[in-house]
Amino acid sequence: KLNKKYSDSQFKDIHDYRVFVATWNVAGKSPPSCLDLEDWLHTSPPADIYVLGFQEIVPLNAGNVLGTEDNGPARKWLALIRKTLNSNPGTRPVTDPLMELDADFDGSMRRKTSFQSMSPSDCDTNSRWGSSESDDETDSPVNMLSFGESFAMEETNNQNGHSRYCLAASKQMVGIFLTVWVKNDLRDNVREMKVSCVGRGLMGYLGNKGSISISMSLHQTSFCFVCSHLTSGQKDGDELRRNSDVMEILKKTRFPRVHGVKDEKSPLTILDHDRIIWLGDLNYRIALSYGYAKALVEMRDWKALLENDQACSYPFLIDSLRIEQRQGRVFEGWSEGKIYFPPTYKYSYNSDRYAVEDRHPKEKRRTPAWCDRILWYGTGLYQLSYVRGESKFSDHRPVYSVFSAKVESINRSRIRKSMSCSGTRIEVEELLPH
Repeated sequence: KLNKKYSDSQFKDIHDYRVFVATWNVAGKSPPSCLDLEDWLHTSPPADIYVLGFQEIVPLNAGNVLGTEDNGPARKWLALIRKTLNSNPGTRPVTDPLMELDADFDGSMRRKTSFQSMSPSDCDTNSRWGSSESDDETDSPVNMLSFGESFAMEETNNQNGHSRYCLAASKQMVGIFLTVWVKNDLRDNVREMKVSCVGRGLMGYLGNKGSISISMSLHQTSFCFVCSHLTSGQKDGDELRRNSDVMEILKKTRFPRVHGVKDEKSPLTILDHDRIIWLGDLNYRIALSYGYAKALVEMRDWKALLENDQACSYPFLIDSLRIEQRQGRVFEGWSEGKIYFPPTYKYSYNSDRYAVEDRHPKEKRRTPAWCDRILWYGTGLYQLSYVRGESKFSDHRPVYSVFSAKVESINRSRIRKSMSCSGTRIEVEELLPH
């Protein structure tokens, strides 16, 4: 009764935290030392939490799928992310991405100057970001999920520096890689870190496709971040396989409670959490004929595609994820922001041109599509932006979103004051959640 009494709303505070979420299929390429992530990760104002999901951080060949996991690329990504988040932001002005996108949708092809506002982030041989030998060793336990281990590692790394962000968790499953970073001043309020992986690749269970989910609590609010790479293909019926992937991920993802630990309220499944964000290469394609899609691409008529994609009547929907969702076959009850950016896949190598425009007659037909998506479920999350970057590093363009997340915390001083007034002698700390 006392525990219930002191968990009432009168003893709770509500905080707003900014959560930066990004997904990027990097086509099996290991990041070079010149890859500049500053324009991607430096938002204004900075986020409190960074959730960064990757797909294909290693080539999806038989050796990587069936053999020993290659952690080298993951270590390089972690080193680049660490240096970027803990460096001083650049002085380039941050423009309004939606205003600049409006110009693109009206036919303007002008080049911008910031990744934050959809610009290319090309490699610069003089870039200060690197992946030296010491960088590669910084985050060697890439399959770690112990929050204590992660923060102990950060303490060592931060002894001689003034890092603003620390690595909370990272997990790799073949080519899928999910990493979470938090501001240093939040680290003591992040607890109950758990991970769950679901393989949906070869034979229905190997990790070349599937998901990594990370569960955590910030103050009194639980979060779940799901990074997935779903079944590929644009043949009729392939969308049903992707739907099945989603259902199996929701069904099989579990965060077991620790025996002997009082965590009865700890979420067991994805949907048990207070705040849920799903990101990744969902691989849903455009439901248009190849010829029609190619013509629209050549005309750069993104506005027509967008209007059709956002339409409410099923016959006018062309994005297969929206079709499947609105017919109740997948992600029922989930939300996605309006898409104000061109399709993110598939691009020719180191080019702004879609592969469909440069296709050799013997190559596969790859109709451009919005494969890379970010969705959320439930209340307490408010999307502030949903945009894509223009790095030509991969045949996919990265997609990212910034959310405002409502988080509850216990006001300890208010409880102490209340108990002091009531004259009770019960130890306050016994009533407070750990």
